[in-house]
Amino acid sequence: MRTNILIALGIIAALAAAYLLHNVFPVDSPMDEYLTEVERAILAEEWSKAAEAIEKIDREWKRSRLLISINNSRSDLQEFIRTLAVLQAYVEVQDRAGAYAEAAHLRERWWRFAE
Repeated sequence: MRTNILIALGIIAALAAAYLLHNVFPVDSPMDEYLTEVERAILAEEWSKAAEAIEKIDREWKRSRLLISINNSRSDLQEFIRTLAVLQAYVEVQDRAGAYAEAAHLRERWWRFAE
């Protein structure tokens, strides 16, 4: 019983430390640059560049989602993933209006993680 309590306290301490370190020493993320890149590519209808930017966004998301998941809800994480998938679909069919709207929504979702 005592071992279980110590393990639980250790996990809580690790999560708290990760949360504090993330807020005090934020990890630099190129996500804003990638989001701008995809928006510009969509507006210019440069679909291959937009697809490349989406791949960068996906890689950065996979790299940073663990820290983001510490202080955000599961539904927020799922909404980001869903929005990224919809954005990718709009880019694949070269729908400028839909892609740009989803890119803007993805940026809003990303900034909401920082709240």
